[in-house]
Amino acid sequence: MNPQIQNDFLKLIGIAITDQRVIQIKHNSIWRTIEPYMAGLHKETQVPSLYGFCRDVIPTLYKENDERWQIFRFTEIEDIELTYYEFQPHLGYTGKYESIQPAYIKLAPRS
Repeated sequence: MNPQIQNDFLKLIGIAITDQRVIQIKHNSIWRTIEPYMAGLHKETQVPSLYGFCRDVIPTLYKENDERWQIFRFTEIEDIELTYYEFQPHLGYTGKYESIQPAYIKLAPRS
């Protein structure tokens, strides 16, 4: 990935996290609607990544893991758009996520 594009993505994601605004990303040729919570390096691969809550994934009723929380590698993101929609942090969000280390920017959990 071009370093300038990566910086542009990180800048836009930073604005979205700071302002608690929903973004749309084109991920592997599919547009996704995401509440961004954290951006940084993936602990295992050291690839810049985004951790967020997917609004457009239907939750499963009988699975232990909520598949709406996902990690997106910047290398798989083709485009990002900032929306005007705001979001409030989910109650289950703690501000800690072991797979993103170090985190460049993250949303503070609800107090």
